[in-house]
Amino acid sequence: MKKALTIAVVLATLCSCASEPPPAEALQSVAVSAAQQRGAADLGCPAATAQILSQETIQEAQGTGWYEPPHKAAYSVDVSGCGKRTTYALICDDRRNSCAPNPAAVASAPDELADKLQPGAVSAARQTGTSELGCGALTTKVLRQETIQEAQGTGWYEPPHKAAYTIDVSGCGKRTTYLVSCDDRQRNCVVGTLQKKEGATQLADKLQPDAVRVAQQRGAADLGCSTTTSEVLRQETIEEVQTTGWYEPPRRAVYSIAVSGCGKRATFAVACDNQKQDICAAGKVEDTARE
Repeated sequence: MKKALTIAVVLATLCSCASEPPPAEALQSVAVSAAQQRGAADLGCPAATAQILSQETIQEAQGTGWYEPPHKAAYSVDVSGCGKRTTYALICDDRRNSCAPNPAAVASAPDELADKLQPGAVSAARQTGTSELGCGALTTKVLRQETIQEAQGTGWYEPPHKAAYTIDVSGCGKRTTYLVSCDDRQRNCVVGTLQKKEGATQLADKLQPDAVRVAQQRGAADLGCSTTTSEVLRQETIEEVQTTGWYEPPRRAVYSIAVSGCGKRATFAVACDNQKQDICAAGKVEDTARE
């Protein structure tokens, strides 16, 4: 009698499970909602929309002797809006009715941030050039620009919000070049001080070893070469905007660093901040060429 009752319970359980949709179907709306909310924040676009690119039910490990039905599903979700796009990998659990980012997720960056922030960088360089060169009729030329990729440590893709520029300014028979750093979150651009200025030891000198180390690490990976050498082409200390009445000492510096090895060469823009745990971050490679 007990055996018959046990079999009946097992059959009832299996039939109940079979009647329920698999987690990949049941959790679709939860995955879309989680990705849309995160994407709206990351892209700065409340009207962003999400679309599932792929989905898969994750089978549970069977180790108890009893059948354990699947509870989790994996999704790849595309989020787009306001001219920008990114992709998230999510793991959802029907027992919690929630989703978490996949630690192995790879996301595509939004449209090039350096293009978006370029007008502000040019304006900042022009204003500084007008003051330092004593010339109101200036022309500017962007020699180089880089989007600075953020360090990824949360599981969610951290979109870039900083860009660095090398801008030539000329007029009235004079010429100079500035390194400009822009931050989309702070909505401002700051111009690097000219190295010819007198004063305390440049912060750029102090942070240069960290900048070179980060550039060499990035170069070794991108060039596929473990034995690389580096050359600092340019460095600038970034003066902080003075708004409090008290002098705000500089805490940031930007660099242009060439890395070469194994017959190849690449140039990186590196931004350093001595108030952050990860002091320096290297911009993506603009060009890679044979030496």
